[in-house]
Amino acid sequence: MLPQPPEENYTAFDSPSLQFLPRQQEAAGWQLEEDPIVVPGNRILHYLDRDGVHFARYEAIDLTVGKYKSTTSPTGFATIEIFRFPDFIKAFGAYSTRKMGQMQFLDLPNEAFQSRHSTHLWRGPFYVRIMGGGTADGNESLKKLMTFVAEKMPTAPAKPAVLNFLPVSTRVPNSERFDAEQGFGQPFLANSYQATFNVDGEEVSGLIIPAVDKPAAARILEAYRRLYIRNGKLLDPIPNLGEDNFTAEDKYLGRAVAFRLDRFVIAFTGFKERQHLVDLAVSTDQRILGGIRKQLNAEEQKAETGNGSSEQPAWLRR
Repeated sequence: MLPQPPEENYTAFDSPSLQFLPRQQEAAGWQLEEDPIVVPGNRILHYLDRDGVHFARYEAIDLTVGKYKSTTSPTGFATIEIFRFPDFIKAFGAYSTRKMGQMQFLDLPNEAFQSRHSTHLWRGPFYVRIMGGGTADGNESLKKLMTFVAEKMPTAPAKPAVLNFLPVSTRVPNSERFDAEQGFGQPFLANSYQATFNVDGEEVSGLIIPAVDKPAAARILEAYRRLYIRNGKLLDPIPNLGEDNFTAEDKYLGRAVAFRLDRFVIAFTGFKERQHLVDLAVSTDQRILGGIRKQLNAEEQKAETGNGSSEQPAWLRR
């Protein structure tokens, strides 16, 4: 029988996230049970098993863990996990794709929510997850513990600026996501910024992808178009929407309106009124044109004259 490899001593690693963990009985009602640990990014998959795959996709730098017991309830316990990422976009992605099922959003910046036995916070390049239970007041104790951690963390940028191009008036609050894996269930719509809309009682899903260049955006739109050609049918395109667009419908995929404008691919999908999708698409088209048309023209002129740099414009950086 082969000898088992020695267990990793995660207390030997360091991370800036350690400063956000409450020490001893620093947080009212909670006591640190043992020394915190830091799991390097290349060991998160081993430490979390299948759950680690999710954080590896968003390139987590490390994971800091503190385990606590309640000082007011004999069965109360909590585990604080602080995931650190290279930038706030990846942290937002890892956090936002966990917004599923029944949730209660909390008044903690940048954004936070509470589910049955856990509380979640996104703050800049950090995603904090607290899991626990066994206290007399239920999740209220976890909420107070999260508030304590949040107050120790620095302020951070707001949600990714690309989301500002999506319409606001009908957008469902806190529905924004960044998904590095897929959009509408399709892997070719990965790295997409997504949101949900409520239009006259109908739920509509929307996304925007800032591709690396125009040819890449054209390929993404064409892949989405072919999905409907294979499974459903194309409808009449919309005049003057973007630089290329299509509308389509399918029994299972629903209706879709998608278009490309410069490096952006935008799509909306729903199962009821096609006009709702059209209105959202037109509004997004106008918001993009109003926000970046001058900069797009300047970039194109630089490219034509050969005087421009290869650096991406600010609105495209992630």
